[in-house]
Formats: sequence, C-alpha cells, structure tokens
Amino acid sequence: MSSPHHRQDRYDEYSDTPEGYTRPSSSKSSKPWYRSPTTLVLGFIPIFTFGLGYWQIKRLKWKVSLIEELEDKLSRDPLRLPRNINIDVLPQFDFRLVSVKGTFDHSRAMFVGPRVRDGVMGYHVVVPFSRSEGGGMILINRGFVSEKQIEGTGERRRLKEGAMQSGEEEFVALLPRIYPANTFTPDNVPEKGSWFHVNPWQMAEWASRKAGVEALSLAPKEDASDSYTPTAGVAESVRSMLGSKDTERVLPVYLEQVFDGNVGEAATRVAQGIPVGRAATIELRNQHAVYAATWFSLSACTAVMFGLLVRRGRS
Repeated sequence: MSSPHHRQDRYDEYSDTPEGYTRPSSSKSSKPWYRSPTTLVLGFIPIFTFGLGYWQIKRLKWKVSLIEELEDKLSRDPLRLPRNINIDVLPQFDFRLVSVKGTFDHSRAMFVGPRVRDGVMGYHVVVPFSRSEGGGMILINRGFVSEKQIEGTGERRRLKEGAMQSGEEEFVALLPRIYPANTFTPDNVPEKGSWFHVNPWQMAEWASRKAGVEALSLAPKEDASDSYTPTAGVAESVRSMLGSKDTERVLPVYLEQVFDGNVGEAATRVAQGIPVGRAATIELRNQHAVYAATWFSLSACTAVMFGLLVRRGRS
C-alpha cells in the first residue's frame, strides 16, 4: 500500500496546473465598493457642481444689482462737465450721460480697431474735443466708421471731408467704464497709428505731444509743499494746463458719443462714412442664470448616478 506522501507526489506529477499559478483570491478579500475610484469621483462631482451653481446664483444677484444701478444712472439727466475736471472722481460717474459743447480736432484723430458692426469691418474714431467752456481738451469716441470710408493708412488715416464736422457742436455722450485689454490684444503703437484698444492716458499723451505740448502728469513734484496727499500733483497740473499756452493739451477723459437714430439712419451714415455712435443702453452680458441651471442639472444627474452605484454596490 502506497503511503499518503507517495500518492501526493503522483498527484503533483500528473497535475496540469502550470508552475507558478496562484489561485484567485476569494471575492471576500476584494476592495469594498465604496473605495473604488468611480464611486469616489461620482460622490465628489455632485457636491462640486452644486457649489458652482450656488456661486453662479450669487453672481446673478450681483449682475442684476449692477445692471439696475447702471440703468438708474442712464435714466438721469445729462451732466455738464466742469471747466476744471477732477480726474480722480471720474470713476464715480461711470455710465452717466454727459452734455458737451465744442469743436473737434480731426487732425489728431485716432482709429481704434479693427472692429465689426453688422458684418462691416471698420474702426472707432476717437477725436480730441475742445470744450466751449474752456479747460483741457477731452477725448470723444465718435463711433464706428467703415474701413472703406477711411482715407490713408497708418498714422495718416483720416475721415472723408464730408464726415469731418467743423464748427461748434452740442451733443450727449456717455462716460463708459474702461476695462484693461485682455492678454490676446496687441499693444498700441501710437507712432504707427495702430490703436487696438482704448487707453485714455496713452491717447491723451500722444494727442498732446502731437500738438507740441506736454501731457498731463499726476505725479507730484519733489519740491511740492503737499507731498502726502495722493492727488498732491493734480491741482498744480490742472492749473498749468488751463493756461493760454496749453489749450491744446488733452486730458485722459474719454467719452463715447451717443447715437439715438434708427437702424436705417445708422446704415446711411455708415455708407456715407459718417461715424455712428453708441446707443445709450447697458451692454453687459448676463448669462449667470443659464450657467447656474447647467451646473445644478449636472449636479442632479451625477447625484442620481452615484445613488444607483451605491445601491448596486450594497446588493
């Protein structure tokens, strides 16, 4: 009779189990369902997207409040610019209508762009404006003009003769909020007449120097008696600006002329090369409600998926 040890040797000899093979572990030793990456991700997404939706709701409330504030400003009667303009307080009057009277100096016009209006390529024309009440000149964006209606190139660009208004004018303009150029916008090159974005300080400096006068500087002089106030150099700079020799100096005050005509009148002006101003309306995008609905929907869908996964894992 063969021994148990001998029978085991014979079993090993005829066994077809490959060498190095290990039996699969029992399902009881596998990783729990709640530790799987899929479960963790699906559990995190609903919380994250719900937070984004809530944040968009807060942005929506802020945007609605801002639009209401700006619409209230637009509904007020136009302001009259004082002879001596305090540049520091201008941001407090963003989106206020302003009534101005004076004459344009088209010899120093700047063409900002290119821009597109109703499928037409063109530029915005920014022109120094001499106010009838005196004081420094300001910058007026007369509006859009078709590229085909512009004569010359580069720094020699100019409007056609019929579009360059002469004589004293009175109109309403809007004091806009100036936003910095984004990363993809090229830098302005004034000496080449290349203006890609509005920069009132840079434009005022170029227009002033073109007339042979120094641009306004808010930097206080070293020997100024008041060197502690942030606006210590403003009063002196403005006083020197108002002298008879400096009437050509341009202030970094930027307004956009308002056009209240209809679509047909605007098309006629574009065809004739006459700039078309902006509408006296708020042009702020408000898509936060759509964004909030998108995030909340995604949160709900992923929450359902997570619930189904949990239910299947427990069964």
